[in-house]
Amino acid sequence: MRKNLLLVSLFVVVCMICTACSLTREKADVGIKNLATAMLQLDAKALNKYDDSINVEEDFMNAFVPSFQRSSGDLLTKDQARKIGKEMVAKLAQLEVKSSTIVSEKDDEADVKITFEKYDSNVLVADPTAEESKKLQGAVGSKAALQEALTDIFVNRLQSAPKSGTADITVKCKYNKEKKVWMPTDMEKFAEDLYSKAWEIKD
Repeated sequence: MRKNLLLVSLFVVVCMICTACSLTREKADVGIKNLATAMLQLDAKALNKYDDSINVEEDFMNAFVPSFQRSSGDLLTKDQARKIGKEMVAKLAQLEVKSSTIVSEKDDEADVKITFEKYDSNVLVADPTAEESKKLQGAVGSKAALQEALTDIFVNRLQSAPKSGTADITVKCKYNKEKKVWMPTDMEKFAEDLYSKAWEIKD
């Protein structure tokens, strides 16, 4: 009888431990929403929980700078393109991840759809305002002055860019038992999709 009671007690304890473990396990939708928020906020401490090698800002800059230089006809310098890129990244901190939903889940794998606010990158290619035209005309005749005027115009446009609705992406993710977090199976693609859709950048 005592032996049976001991076995029952042991079974109850094991069940309670298992239940406690399952309760502390992060849900896929919560985990991916937290990760997306950390990427937009450039929260290094939060990102280190997922992967201490993540540097989403630098990855974005490495892709953006040469592309933007080419689109300017190589008029802008690398430093000027970086200044514009940094403003784009800084602006992302004002965006909110509105929702996160589990599309499908099985064992340690899941598909999660996140919806987040976005900007329209067309602010960079809009026709110049009267004030901007005046600034550009004043820089005619000096390449350095024209470069500086263009950089200032782009930065000011980004700073005042309004939000333009929401975007969404669906990400495949897997539960990392060692780190105890849900992570995209392709972290680099997740960051790229998040940033490009947050700024509505089209290929």
